[in-house]
Amino acid sequence: MSKERIILMYHGIVNGQDPVPPGREVGADLYDVTESNFRDQLTMLREKNIKVKRIEEAGTVDVVITFDDGEANNCRTALPILKEFGYPAYFFVITRRVGRPGYMTMDELKTMVANGMVIGSHGMSHEILTNLKDTQIEEELAASRRYLERNLETEIRDFSIPRGFCNDKILRMAYAAGYKNVFISDRPRDLSDEQCHARVAVKQNWDLARFELAIKGEVPVKEAFMERTKNLTKLVLREGGYNWLRQVFIKIMK
Repeated sequence: MSKERIILMYHGIVNGQDPVPPGREVGADLYDVTESNFRDQLTMLREKNIKVKRIEEAGTVDVVITFDDGEANNCRTALPILKEFGYPAYFFVITRRVGRPGYMTMDELKTMVANGMVIGSHGMSHEILTNLKDTQIEEELAASRRYLERNLETEIRDFSIPRGFCNDKILRMAYAAGYKNVFISDRPRDLSDEQCHARVAVKQNWDLARFELAIKGEVPVKEAFMERTKNLTKLVLREGGYNWLRQVFIKIMK
């Protein structure tokens, strides 16, 4: 077991019954984990006696479970399984999509909170924050937090960076907006773990052997190369060029 804490990042947990949100970003289906695979993954954690905890409680050999985007299947499919295992999880919500087709309603978010899950913000619109003016960034951070706190009547302490584009300024603004923890998909090299929490994206095509590598903190050589290439591309091409190249990679992988 790796000495590093592992934070898993899920998106949709699908079973063929609950519809996925229409008009999702290109490549979103690559992160749709089936209900049976999700159950098998949690079973592996339990069989290996790996504890699943909240970020404040997690030690170096524990796992933290997170979900991005706030899809309706998170409540209808993932929640019952998490309850069965007794595992907490974080759910980061795009506030303007609450109640839209395929996304959780406010009542479902309240159900999540009532069952011990943590709701966090994923911004108002899923916009790439590094593309925005400071006033727009502040709105994405603060307004989404206020909306969730007002409707859920609970403190919102956690924020997930939309689409992984981040820098020191974004982090400073997030903490200034009242967040205590900031999560990101891939942490830039110039940001430390104390500043933001990097995560491992769980993908649709993973078998249990690949999942086991993830919870050990290991990455296959080919995937590691692709991740480094992706991160460098983000840095060099910025959002527009990166999105174009990402679509090309997705077509190749499919």
